[in-house]
Amino acid sequence: MAWRGATEVDAELTAGLLRAAGIEALVEGSQTPYRAMTFPLGGTWLVRVRAEQLAAAQAVLEDAGEGANLERGEPEEGGLLTRDQRATLKAAGLGLAVLAIVVLALLLREAAG
Repeated sequence: MAWRGATEVDAELTAGLLRAAGIEALVEGSQTPYRAMTFPLGGTWLVRVRAEQLAAAQAVLEDAGEGANLERGEPEEGGLLTRDQRATLKAAGLGLAVLAIVVLALLLREAAG
């Protein structure tokens, strides 16, 4: 994946920019089905490119001012999660462990007193 944004129009324009640069691009995504009267509530749209074209696609999009929407984290070879996703899971696990220790300490205190 090379790019992530909120509207189909932006995704299609981004994919068109990449295609014009000779990079194959595929648009995927969905719009939230619920809409307010004057604006859509949003969605997630992706522009995917082949792994071997990812660096070139990122360079094209950086030059076009789309750096904020670039997806930089890709799983390492054979992995399912990116480095950032693994770090998030580790932080969540640490938080749960601390919570469990606090609850255990409170239970032991209650049983002793």
